[in-house]
Amino acid sequence: MRTTEVVISFLADRKLMGVSPITLKNHEYYGKRLAEISPKFPPKPEIIQCFLATVNPQYAATFYRYWHALGNYAERQYKIPNFMKSVTRPRIPKENLPTVSGTELNLLAWALHDANPRDRAIVTLFVDTAIRLGEAVGLKREDIKDNHIIVTGKTGYRIAPLSEVTRDLLLSLPIHEDGYVFHGKGGKPLTKYGFYGVVKKYLKKVGYKGKQFGPQTLRRSYGVFHLKDGGDLKSLSEILGHSDISTTANYYTPLLIEDVIQIHHRHTPGRVFENAAQQ
Repeated sequence: MRTTEVVISFLADRKLMGVSPITLKNHEYYGKRLAEISPKFPPKPEIIQCFLATVNPQYAATFYRYWHALGNYAERQYKIPNFMKSVTRPRIPKENLPTVSGTELNLLAWALHDANPRDRAIVTLFVDTAIRLGEAVGLKREDIKDNHIIVTGKTGYRIAPLSEVTRDLLLSLPIHEDGYVFHGKGGKPLTKYGFYGVVKKYLKKVGYKGKQFGPQTLRRSYGVFHLKDGGDLKSLSEILGHSDISTTANYYTPLLIEDVIQIHHRHTPGRVFENAAQQ
């Protein structure tokens, strides 16, 4: 059996399942890459393993995830054992990804006072809802409701809670025939690069020194502030659109290391040594 045949059938299955266009496009890309590596299906695990060893660990993990989904489909549809089961899962090195601080968030709010309505609405939207960049690109005016917006993205259709101030900012923008909320030069819908440029502009304006300057930084910051203010993981998982709460726990808990350290200092039995040293 040829790999392209399996990929085409798999894409049809994903489409019937209602996955988002972005996810479907990703499946198509990784399926084509698999066909290049192994035109014959199923691929030999050693071929996959050697390929994954040649790419960046972050990319290797993505290849592994998409190909594992394809392997599961082939096992279910064609009774062919998943070729990925004997492939070593790439290990992603932990990386400390900074978020905006409380001071930077306040400065951001002040910086937006002088911003044009579109830019103010964009930054406020990401800070308030933590939606993904791709979800913001596809946002249409009809998707704006009283207390939420309807977005379609990585995990498909979902509802994202919305504050009143953000809703009013979105509805104050000019109405265009194409229905999209955000537009760039020439009245065309704003692209991913346009959104990224707006967020980067204002993060730099407030002196943010992190390695990432796009909407993902504000999304990540939302998660940290949510948990610090007493929000629970279940609610955060729903707001972020994670399909599995373990994703939320694994990704956001490490970002609260400063709070963990403070809790340790308050409750560690090691205080007995400090007391002994003072006597």
